[in-house]
Amino acid sequence: MQTLFPLAQADILIPMLDRLASDTQPRWGAMNAQQMIEHLDTILQYSISDQPIAILTPEAQLPHVVQWLRTDKPLPRGFNNPLIPVGPHRHPDLTAANQHLLVSLKRFFQHYTASPSHTSTHIVFGPLGYEDWQRFHQKHFQHHFTQFGLLDE
Repeated sequence: MQTLFPLAQADILIPMLDRLASDTQPRWGAMNAQQMIEHLDTILQYSISDQPIAILTPEAQLPHVVQWLRTDKPLPRGFNNPLIPVGPHRHPDLTAANQHLLVSLKRFFQHYTASPSHTSTHIVFGPLGYEDWQRFHQKHFQHHFTQFGLLDE
């Protein structure tokens, strides 16, 4: 089976996290490195939750945006998620944020192993199941890792 979320593999992810420093400057955007990691972590937590969330995409367009999610096209630059504002750090430092991200990744895979038919709502793509959440997280991690120079453009 195709790996839908290769950036979650420890042999790929951990060396990237090790290269990220608290003073790494983004190529674009206003987040700092720790805010970016905490942002990825927050979305991982949403992807296993039952928390109601508003969908910004009109219902008639949801099939089209989900179809786009299933392509190899990257996430565009400049999208600000109004439901997940960037704020003060939630962890004492980048190392702690990285460790929490790894815990959240483990929980993500454990959750969908135990509940493979679970769906959670994404603000743009609507209700997503396990495979589509993996696709989204791959695009999302790739977007932010490119933003911080951990991946080439």
